[in-house]
Amino acid sequence: MKPASKTLPTKLIDKVRRGVKTVAYGNPLYQRIISSGENIPDRLRFTLLDVWPGDAEAGRALISGQGALFDLSLPQRHAVALRNLRAVGSDAARQRARALIEHWLQRYDHWNDVEWAPDVMGERIGAWIGSYEFFASNAAPEFIQRLTISLHRQYKHLVRTVSPGISGVEGLRAIKGLVLCALNFDEGDKALGLAAELIHRQLAAEILPDGGVRSRSPSAQLHMARHMIDLRSIFKAAGIEVPVVLNTSIHAMIPALKMLRHGDGGLALFHGSHEESPLLIDAVITQFAAKGRVIRRMPNMGYERFAAGRSLLIADCGAPPPRDHDAKGHAGLLGFEFGQGRERLIVNCGAIAVATDEWRKACAATAAHSTITIEDTNACEILETGGLGSAAHVTAHRFEQNGAHCLEMTHDAYRPQFGIVCQRRLCLSADGDELQGVDTVSGAVGCGYAVRWHLHPSLQASIAHSGQTALLRTPSGNGWRLRIEGRDLSLEPSVYCGSGAPRRSLQIKVSGKTTAMTTEIIWNLTKEKKG
Repeated sequence: MKPASKTLPTKLIDKVRRGVKTVAYGNPLYQRIISSGENIPDRLRFTLLDVWPGDAEAGRALISGQGALFDLSLPQRHAVALRNLRAVGSDAARQRARALIEHWLQRYDHWNDVEWAPDVMGERIGAWIGSYEFFASNAAPEFIQRLTISLHRQYKHLVRTVSPGISGVEGLRAIKGLVLCALNFDEGDKALGLAAELIHRQLAAEILPDGGVRSRSPSAQLHMARHMIDLRSIFKAAGIEVPVVLNTSIHAMIPALKMLRHGDGGLALFHGSHEESPLLIDAVITQFAAKGRVIRRMPNMGYERFAAGRSLLIADCGAPPPRDHDAKGHAGLLGFEFGQGRERLIVNCGAIAVATDEWRKACAATAAHSTITIEDTNACEILETGGLGSAAHVTAHRFEQNGAHCLEMTHDAYRPQFGIVCQRRLCLSADGDELQGVDTVSGAVGCGYAVRWHLHPSLQASIAHSGQTALLRTPSGNGWRLRIEGRDLSLEPSVYCGSGAPRRSLQIKVSGKTTAMTTEIIWNLTKEKKG
């Protein structure tokens, strides 16, 4: 934990920054400045349908009043709500969409430090313009005028406040809003030039040679690719040449996205990710015309994928994300996830969608991952203000042995504090029905260790054979046995946040103290043969 003496100034600085923004943007003079302007059109000049799938059931809940726009998390709430209503497609859905926008206009149409943040504003602009033809088709002229004037004001503020240092999904949200508004209002050429410069700078810095994103987050991989596809479509529809870096980055990112999927169609849970919607992932991948085998390695992003039979293993063998890209980074070095078919077995805990500081730190902890923990301490410091405060050297070697697919990984994150290096060896059999593991702790005697295997909440689990075997049962009825040599397993509570909300689950744990300079924990996970 970061010392209070270092945390307090950071909080004070944030408070001062908010105060400065309030003085600069919340005063009546600034409101008049961004409200000024001539030739604001009566209706939008350029719209492009948002192509991403919605949830009709959730849309019907919004119509009936069981859900509300402001129950959804920022900044995606407008986009999600409008997609869901569009999936219903009725006049009642259109009326509800307009009511939600009216609610926002009444409540937030003047500067607000949250609602008018560049990424939140960009996502909202994209949502309104992307669903414009849906909700505006039979709208009153007065509503359209208020909407257009508000968009113009938001655009003028966005041009003034978007930073050259924007990054990640947040940066692309802001850029997309900037481009869409530039195509609708006068003097847009300057804003388009700024957007092109921001795209080039961000993608050149963040897209790795293997197509992964620098934050190492599978969810960021998905949503960055989605926004980049939107930008490409906008440029094409407007007759503007697509930036080369945008095309090449999309071409590299989609195969990497496919590599990070489980058999159920969702994403692996590393570095703040959620499972995400398989329909959305399919829609993003469909935009990529080329077909081919799923890649097995992402050496730059730091993941390895093994597929054998119907089984799939995805392992984190990369260093922590670098500074400025680690806001959602986790300390789960050498963690892995494993499943067969559409069933996940071994998982990581994931992340809460709208998390308190306590939840954020708990989900980012090493103990929230299926990996090794030393002395109940995180492998990387989890900072109070977000991100990770320490680095590690991580190595990975992939090979085959006796027909099995093997991966050997090491990290030295515990060396400075405890003088320990952790090593993990995983071998998946050719038929995918056995996963052998050896976790090795080297360098010190008398250090406490724990190895955890977090279980998907759909599994039933029990301990047998004097504590050396855990019996697992999947929803389809398949049985698996996790065995360990010479040690006792325990079954303990866990949480699973694959959807962004916590669900109760279980974890299998083995713990002890190192008794030699090298301590090995040998285990295997085997599928039971059916009669």
